[in-house]
Amino acid sequence: MKQSRSILLALAAAAAVSAAPVARAQTKLVYGNVTSVTLSQGVIVAAKALGFFKEEGIDVEIVEFNGTGTLLPQMTAKRVQVGYPNPDVLMISRQPGKDPLPIKYFYNATRESAWEFIVPADSPIRDLKDLKGKKIGVGALSFGNIPITKAMFKELGFEAELLPVGVGAPAFLAFREKRVDALNLFDSQHATLEVQGTAIRRLAMPKKYKDLFSNGFVAHEDMIRDDPKSLIAFGRAIAKTSVFCEVNRAACVKAFWTLYPNQKPTSGDEATNIRNAIKIMDARFNKYLDFDDQKKRRWGEFPAQAWKDFAATLYEGGQLSTKDIPVETCYTNALVPEMNRFDSAAIVARARAAQ
Repeated sequence: MKQSRSILLALAAAAAVSAAPVARAQTKLVYGNVTSVTLSQGVIVAAKALGFFKEEGIDVEIVEFNGTGTLLPQMTAKRVQVGYPNPDVLMISRQPGKDPLPIKYFYNATRESAWEFIVPADSPIRDLKDLKGKKIGVGALSFGNIPITKAMFKELGFEAELLPVGVGAPAFLAFREKRVDALNLFDSQHATLEVQGTAIRRLAMPKKYKDLFSNGFVAHEDMIRDDPKSLIAFGRAIAKTSVFCEVNRAACVKAFWTLYPNQKPTSGDEATNIRNAIKIMDARFNKYLDFDDQKKRRWGEFPAQAWKDFAATLYEGGQLSTKDIPVETCYTNALVPEMNRFDSAAIVARARAAQ
């Protein structure tokens, strides 16, 4: 309760922050991504490229990590201010007898699971149970999806070998050369593989796993208490960019390419390249837009029940010793009202005018 009062007092002091662009000194923030940056981070990169971070008074440096397990120690040490991990590791640290990580979610970004299982289109593997004893390519054993993958397999009653293959070209090569029987990577990776011409088939996941939220934005508990203004600025910039990109996805892709020109195709016609890029970006971005009530969007807000469902799923899969962990300590919605304080209509107009 004491921390909640501190947050509210700090928010009251920050309430004068206007949603309109103003000239101010730029606060530097380091943002940690849990993989190499691809179009699945289209919104985050576009927030920087289109100037939404700058308008909110923050200068964001984007740094890449190899999984949630490598990002969170840097956040605990306060070398990274904002991260984008899966929630599994954070909840596991809340078990009795463990030292809870001093990290908390402040923005619900990917509102359903970003993780999938794919096999070659001609594979005899038809459902998850067919993966028994098979080799499954994963990004790394430090990736945040690993606890859920293990929980899923335990519930289905089988084991399989999880083989680290990285992401992008190394993973795709392992898949094409059939060194793995399936891939368990995130949505935009599989969409990229498809766009590159590889025929794949997605395996159906149990609904309770598919419906779990995925990556969101986290910060150190001390920062949430002491500097909510910077986190509000970050979250509001992401919300604005989400509105912009929903209206003009092509402009969002072009903005991404301005900061990551090495990911822009060097052959083919522009229109086709943009369509393919939108398909890759949308594999993740559409999950940002998965609100139960589309007329009452609350960017960044977490439903309390979603955390309880996540904990129950990890418990049933053997990844938690008890499902009664204090999930309320894993996240806060205290910053949500201020993060949503902006003129959506103005952002829509801006998006429609963009080339």
